[in-house]
Amino acid sequence: MTEIYRLRPANDKTIEELLEPYFWFSRPSEYKDIEDANVFSFIENNESIKQSFIRLFGNYDKILEQSKFVGICCFTKILPEIYIWRRFPKGHNGIFIAYDKDIIEKHFKSTYGLDNCFKKIEYLSNPTLFDNFSNYDILWEETKKSKLYKSLREIEKDDKLRDELFLKMFTKLNETFSFQKELRIILGSRNIPDKSEDIIGYKIPIPKDAILGVYTQPQTPTKTINKIKKVNIEIHKLNKND
Repeated sequence: MTEIYRLRPANDKTIEELLEPYFWFSRPSEYKDIEDANVFSFIENNESIKQSFIRLFGNYDKILEQSKFVGICCFTKILPEIYIWRRFPKGHNGIFIAYDKDIIEKHFKSTYGLDNCFKKIEYLSNPTLFDNFSNYDILWEETKKSKLYKSLREIEKDDKLRDELFLKMFTKLNETFSFQKELRIILGSRNIPDKSEDIIGYKIPIPKDAILGVYTQPQTPTKTINKIKKVNIEIHKLNKND
């Protein structure tokens, strides 16, 4: 069994997530970091991608329209040391929920057709800028020894490669956030449950047995801990030395 973690604020909405249970998927509009999940920034900062979208769609308004409905749910691969928690959004008194990664992967594969649903984050100094070898390609994959570039013409002709390109736009962050060791589940296209303009995200049900426990910190409010106890989920109280 492999564990994965999700930091949540110490409030009643998080208790609701544990009770029902579900994951909250935010739309990109809810992200304060303008370099995060901002398809418009990728288009404006990469002329080759802009021209590719214009060839495919006539303009990129349709891409921008669809991208705002994408749902994103963030996790961390390891439980951070407690002194790092405050560096996460809403982490000053928050909790970490531990999940069984295998159960979650099976659930999203069977329910949403997402194989290997957890996508790695790439941390870069300029996250909205694609490296390129020429005006007709972009950097697709990089190892310590080599760089693999893909032709945009090739990407345009392949639905699977186009989907991968969009995933890359939602999985690049500034290197200052590398301490988060983040993974993401991304819902797009046919898996978007609601395209109403006036909502900010989606409740996506998960199996109850995927929840393994909750980790609290000294600053976690006692009332929140007491409510978690009523949900009958194991609580691990950490102190500042953990």
